[in-house]
Amino acid sequence: MRINKKLFYGIIILIIIVIAAIIIKFFLVSEKSRILKVINEGKAAVEAEDVDRCMSYVSLQYSDDYGLKYLIVKRILIDVFKEFDGFKVLPDNIEIEVNKKEGTAVASFDLRIVVTLHNQPGYLVGSTDSPAKIKMHFIKERLKWQVVKVSGIRIPNL
Repeated sequence: MRINKKLFYGIIILIIIVIAAIIIKFFLVSEKSRILKVINEGKAAVEAEDVDRCMSYVSLQYSDDYGLKYLIVKRILIDVFKEFDGFKVLPDNIEIEVNKKEGTAVASFDLRIVVTLHNQPGYLVGSTDSPAKIKMHFIKERLKWQVVKVSGIRIPNL
């Protein structure tokens, strides 16, 4: 069986394009861009009130200064999503420091989260006058960045 030359060259060009896309995605995208993508995807997950999607960005090794672990954070999210509606996450002034050697990173930013309770908007995190100063710590696990610690968020009493 003989393959048409045009078809052969078309397949070769398609393979080259796919390989180039893989190289761009995995080798030329900066780690800061990947972390910023995690923050933005996490923001979208909170606004969608999707617990499982939120937790997909959190490491099973999560442990913070409040003594919270992965499962407790998941439970808090479930409770907060039940209690409030209309989440609007407003991060600002994002600065990211990456330590490639250790596979860690820290994102520092200002954060306000606006929610609705009984048709009344209010701030769950931060306020009109001052945002919460957040530090989000990441580790690289299984080729993706995951959150292992967050500081600067006061835990609401539910």
